Amino acid sequence: MMLTVARALADRSSVGEALSRRRPAREGGAYALIFDDRRGGGRFAGVPIAVKDLIDVAGHRTGCGSRVREDALPAARDATVVARLREAGARLVGKTALVEFAFGATGVNEYEGTPRNPHDRSRIPGGSSSGSAVAVAEGSAAAALGTDTGGSVRIPAALCGVVGVKPSYGLVPVDGVFPLAPSLDHVGVLAPDVASAQVTLGVLATLGERGRAPRVAGVDRRALEESMPEVARAIEAALKRWGLELRDVTLPDLAATVATSTTLMYYEAAAVHRVTLASRRDLYGNAVRERLERGLAISEADYRAAQERGRSMYDHIERLFAEVDVIAGPTVGFVAPTLVEAEAPDMSTRLVRHTRLWNVVRFPAISLPVPVSGLPVGIQLAARTDGDAFAAATSLEAALSG
Repeated sequence: MMLTVARALADRSSVGEALSRRRPAREGGAYALIFDDRRGGGRFAGVPIAVKDLIDVAGHRTGCGSRVREDALPAARDATVVARLREAGARLVGKTALVEFAFGATGVNEYEGTPRNPHDRSRIPGGSSSGSAVAVAEGSAAAALGTDTGGSVRIPAALCGVVGVKPSYGLVPVDGVFPLAPSLDHVGVLAPDVASAQVTLGVLATLGERGRAPRVAGVDRRALEESMPEVARAIEAALKRWGLELRDVTLPDLAATVATSTTLMYYEAAAVHRVTLASRRDLYGNAVRERLERGLAISEADYRAAQERGRSMYDHIERLFAEVDVIAGPTVGFVAPTLVEAEAPDMSTRLVRHTRLWNVVRFPAISLPVPVSGLPVGIQLAARTDGDAFAAATSLEAALSG
């Protein structure tokens, strides 16, 4: 059973039961490091929160899921998001496993261990915030911090059947978070339900005005047409139960969006790792090393051109939000692949196909599970403001549970 923030606050015995579920990633569990850190009271007093091991927690090494960081010193201070959780009284219960340096979407990590999908342990959890999604789905944390540069909160949320929030760019501070691509990086939240995600994000940042209840949802039918039939059916059934006016919209070309995002991400990631890659190349995993070396080959002119394309995509989405309140579609167009299927060279590209746009244009996007009889399916809702995104997610969640 998943543990909501409300239940953790109301029933202290549920927290002890939750903590007993923690397992290390080397055993297929969610955690790179397990600990129990409680400091005083507050509105989140005793609520168990897991933290992606890309985010500094004072006194613990930030391992980033990489052999490169094995000799890193413990963090001297908390990242701002962790400090804010402590101030609210949260109980930090461990650092969660991830794809090496958050640079990948499958959740696979050969160095540290791959968390297994709680719904079928032969399948991947998605990434890069793999352990954070598993911690929430297995009920060992009431919420977890993740990072999202191209879908790394929303993809594992969809594959593991939890809520994943990528807020608007810049809403949540990223100091004390190891960067992947600074112009695309977001700190996000994974949680069992929308209310838990919203209250947790409210500890990390000021959410601003309450959003408007949505009336019109935009849908790009191409995303449904290219999805697995069971995913498309689940999304269409959820939209029907929601009861909003549906309006066809055309999003920027998905392949072009992924290509633009790849140029931005790889170029910036290569800049972050340039010095370390030169001196410790052999310590990087093969997949990440290859991506970084591809980034080193991208010219500044190509990077600037990708930035310009990103601005055009932003303008395109702004025009759509003048016509619709929310844009809905599949978070991922298929259910969680098996570990063997995840070895396909194009798997990460397929996983990020519907998520990367929202990092490029910087609008908030939330993935939440829809009713299915088999493996989890996530619907992605994007809106102009964080308040509007949460209003839409709350509305849909209520419609699906009613």
